[in-house]
Amino acid sequence: MILDIIIPQYKEDESVIKNLLNSINDQKNVDFSQIKLTIVNDKSDCLLSDKFLKSFNNLDITFMINDRNTGPGLARQKGFDNTNGLFVMFCDSDDELYDSNTLSIIMDFITKYEPDYLVTNISVERENGNEIKKGKDTFPWMHGKVYKREFLINNDIRFHERIRHVEDAYFTTSIIGVIDEKNISFLDVPTYKWKANKESLTRAKYKHHYLVEIFDDFYNLSLDLYEFLKKKNSKIKMNYAISSIFGIYLVLNSDLFDYPDLEEKKNLYLNKLHELVKKRRNMFVIYGKDKVEKIYEIEFREIVKRNGIKTISKDLNDFYAEYLQNKEF
Repeated sequence: MILDIIIPQYKEDESVIKNLLNSINDQKNVDFSQIKLTIVNDKSDCLLSDKFLKSFNNLDITFMINDRNTGPGLARQKGFDNTNGLFVMFCDSDDELYDSNTLSIIMDFITKYEPDYLVTNISVERENGNEIKKGKDTFPWMHGKVYKREFLINNDIRFHERIRHVEDAYFTTSIIGVIDEKNISFLDVPTYKWKANKESLTRAKYKHHYLVEIFDDFYNLSLDLYEFLKKKNSKIKMNYAISSIFGIYLVLNSDLFDYPDLEEKKNLYLNKLHELVKKRRNMFVIYGKDKVEKIYEIEFREIVKRNGIKTISKDLNDFYAEYLQNKEF
């Protein structure tokens, strides 16, 4: 078996997931005997019938059911652990492949070049139209990627047990942290349609902004991912550690947390952040002000853009004063 396509499924019923399955079933010029689909139901009542699954005549589909609800990351991991194809790609139940030539392009490339990590372009659906993301701009996304199974296993790259929401950030940054950049293959064609689904886990309606609601995971990501990168002696470990500290600081001091009922939560994490900076202060010393300021600028742009932040009440000078006591470093 060459390619496993692993699909986590929760609330997406047959009327939703059929679009993805049709987009795979309708692929041209591919040997379907070398492609296997594994759908992992994350302990929900939204089950898929045998009749429905068998209606996709080209597809070999295994339907699995989690014994507990784990979130999409561990659902994907269950699919990975129960398959054995040489390569793996992950699709979300409410998305689609880009067109009917997608898999022939992917299969031709991976069989010829056997990349550790194949990065393709993705089409991102927005309210005001679609956007094509290319190359490194797709790194924060799991979509449109193909992974060599051996590479993931040899480098202990797995979805983390305690990170339920920003699980894709942990997984993709783990890869970037261990892979030699020359071993990343880029294919300048779109292969995946990421579709805006208002009912999905990351876009469901909450009282506050989604990032505020899942801030425990956002904070734990900075700890768990740094530990992984440190264990692997990754060249990006200190850059990531500083960047993640700035990300936490900026979000806590943004309009996302500017609500009276969030004051206790905000103060809790500001105190945690003080302790974290104390532990990592030497990193700021080693990097020096110029490099630290560049990391801050990049993180500032990314945090604001990704989360629609309108205002941030503090800046880098405030961070120096509060956390580093304006000492030279």
